Parts: sequence; C-alpha cells; structure tokens
Amino acid sequence: VAASEGGTRMINESDLKREYLRKWDREYFGTFKFLDVLEKVFYGSNAGREALVEVCADEYVQRMTFESYLYKRLAKGNPWKDSKMLMNTIGSLVRCNLVGKVMDFTKV
Repeated sequence: VAASEGGTRMINESDLKREYLRKWDREYFGTFKFLDVLEKVFYGSNAGREALVEVCADEYVQRMTFESYLYKRLAKGNPWKDSKMLMNTIGSLVRCNLVGKVMDFTKV
C-alpha cells in the first residue's frame, strides 16, 4: 500500500525494492546472512554435514535453533553457553574434516 501511494498508482519492481525489500533487509539481513554462512560451512561437503549432525545433538543448539525459528530472529543466548557452542562447533568441524579427508583418501 505504501509503494502504491495509498492505491492511487500501479507499482513496479523498483517500487517493491524501494519500499518492501528495504524494510525486509533492514529487519532480517543479519539472520539470513548468518544462515548463508551456515549453509556454506555445513552443506559444502559430506564432512560438513556430518559436523552439523554432531553439533545439532546438543540440547542448547536445539533450543537456540527453535527460538530463532519461532521468533524469526537470531536468539539471544547465554554468553558462556554460546562460547561452549562455538568451541564444540569448531571441534566438530575439525573432527569431521579429518574423517572426511581419511574417507576421501580411501576412495583413491
């Protein structure tokens, strides 16, 4: 309605970008950028997917994921638990990448 100036004119793609997408980006850019990074890290290889499965076994990760999904924003967590989650994630990536390299080596 805002882009059509109260319904007095037809809107086009540039109007949508100007009104709707700017508001959307301002509100959700951080969330979707974070999801983009997660996708690149965890879905880039089988080893990454294995690391994601390992990380998601943690109850804190499940709770943070659910709250983020429910409220459409990155959930605010406990800084200590967030640090632990980060260290567990790094550990999972290291373990799974090593496993992935060994598995790829055996295919040769």
